[in-house]
Amino acid sequence: MDFTVITAAWNAEKTIESCMESVRINQLEKTEHLVLDNLSSDGTCRIAEKFPGTVIHSEEDSGIYNAMNKGIHLAKNEILVFLNADDSFLPGTLKHVREIFEQHPESDIVYGNLLVGDREVKPPAGTASFHGARIFHPAAFIRRSLFEKYGDYDETYRICADLDFFLRTKEAGAVFTYTDCPLTRFALGGISTTARKKTALEVRCILQAHGYSGIFCFCYYASMRLRNFCAGIYHFCRNILNRK
Repeated sequence: MDFTVITAAWNAEKTIESCMESVRINQLEKTEHLVLDNLSSDGTCRIAEKFPGTVIHSEEDSGIYNAMNKGIHLAKNEILVFLNADDSFLPGTLKHVREIFEQHPESDIVYGNLLVGDREVKPPAGTASFHGARIFHPAAFIRRSLFEKYGDYDETYRICADLDFFLRTKEAGAVFTYTDCPLTRFALGGISTTARKKTALEVRCILQAHGYSGIFCFCYYASMRLRNFCAGIYHFCRNILNRK
């Protein structure tokens, strides 16, 4: 049960070292770490090179999912995980996930929670889970055979291609196994958390493509926009109070 960790990076010199150190600490016998660098102009590759055994590919890509797809085809091991350059594994993550796969060999994907700051975030439940397909890709460990069966990430989606993939595989009968513990420390600030309107629109398009009703897609889109609006008001008010 060997892992390949795939990290897409671009000008990530401020965070790449902690990301890679978390992989090194979690390393099992044959863990492979691939860094797909988008021709960074800072010290990203220089820092990554300090970690023995890391395989670095530095070439232009057309987006994060293009880099992740390249990693899929370069990977040598069976279990793949996509760890962002500003995220990091929590101690014991790979060992724990390997144990889950060994206990549940029917599993195609093992997934868990994120740690965002000091807050543990669990995947949504109920209707918002999209029948269990709405999980966090930095805390999802995926058999490479799923990509061989159902295809790579759809690069026409720039922000949420992982949601499309999880929906696609769930609908095909892939077995998702949940472990209720934090696996990955997640950093806010990526495109999915900064380009909120584009994210909501893309989620709406993906749901429509997977046969969800127009009413459901619109209501879900509206709820995302409302939540983002309320979050913006909250942060605005907090900043005003902090200045006083």
